[in-house]
Amino acid sequence: MSRCGILPILALVLALIAGGCGAPSRSGSLPNTERHEASKADRRPRTELMSYAQARQMSVPEVVRSVRRSVVQIIAQSPNATSTGTGFIIDGSSHIVTNNHVVDGASRLTVVLWDNRIETAKLVGADPETDLAVLQISPRNLPTVPLGDSDRLVVGQQVVAIGNALGLPGGPTVTTGVVSAVGRALNEPGQGQQSGPTLYDLIQTDAAINPGNSGGPLLNTQGQVVGINTMAERRSASGVPVQGINFAISINIAKNVVRQLIEHGHITYPFIGVWTEFLYPQTAVTDDLPYHPGQLVVAVIPRTPAERAGLRRGDIITEIDGRKIANESKFAEMLRSHSPGDTITLTVLRDGRTIQRKVALTARPKVQPRFPEPTITPIPGFP
Repeated sequence: MSRCGILPILALVLALIAGGCGAPSRSGSLPNTERHEASKADRRPRTELMSYAQARQMSVPEVVRSVRRSVVQIIAQSPNATSTGTGFIIDGSSHIVTNNHVVDGASRLTVVLWDNRIETAKLVGADPETDLAVLQISPRNLPTVPLGDSDRLVVGQQVVAIGNALGLPGGPTVTTGVVSAVGRALNEPGQGQQSGPTLYDLIQTDAAINPGNSGGPLLNTQGQVVGINTMAERRSASGVPVQGINFAISINIAKNVVRQLIEHGHITYPFIGVWTEFLYPQTAVTDDLPYHPGQLVVAVIPRTPAERAGLRRGDIITEIDGRKIANESKFAEMLRSHSPGDTITLTVLRDGRTIQRKVALTARPKVQPRFPEPTITPIPGFP
């Protein structure tokens, strides 16, 4: 089910907040209409922008030739359906990175290599929260694709998407475009009326991402993977068709997740225990709230680290360990850099005063708490 439109994101804070179709297209919901987020490129020193311009750039055909043999087709079979997606080989042990939604629920996984060899794949690990999965096949020392640095992406930079669009025979499809924005956050489709996990630090691009592209690489013109093609926005909230709005998981987010999946087969998330929404200027105006960049605490879950630390509904978390929170992607990024058992210091704006609270993180419970009913004490602008 496609979830399109402009919706605020209420996120349960886990350290890696965010997952689950191969051939069917994915679409998400933008946090707000035309949010004017400061791009990472805008905040970089001029020398860093110059280093991108001075780096050797390959033509699109050169990029494709350099990675073509590392890109694979994934066929996921279940008792009721067969779907196709894409993946790419990252090491000599033939680990393949793809999207979780490509392999979710599959009873049999098959990989088709560039030379049409067919290999049975095993699932090493999957993480619905970040929509990432790692497979492995038996042949070793296959061609691999280098991983780049998505933090160095510049808005307007050319990128290349490769994937098995529509599962068409004859090899993968190549599309090109530019980096339209960075640091996006979207809800993935869920089951029934429930929205799926929230993906953070997404790369927005106008390079076409179609059904079957899921899990394929988004590459810079140096032939490095900077993102993992994941979903496309097809319609606005009002149902108007949109074009050129596609999203990829940034490779810097994926690197740590992939490493843990290879080592442990799963991800263990730190847990705070609050539901939050990033406070953008539009939100403050619409909901009659005082504006200050940060995560607005919408609810505190009982018997959690947040409650024990004294956090309250209506608090605005502005910093973690002295680092400012610029958007919800940055909030998730800071949290996922910690482990259960760590203690973090939150800077909180409460009733016009700045206070600090130390929070001892725990492991996320296996059963995620449901969003609670509104509390008796209201926040202005909230029901």
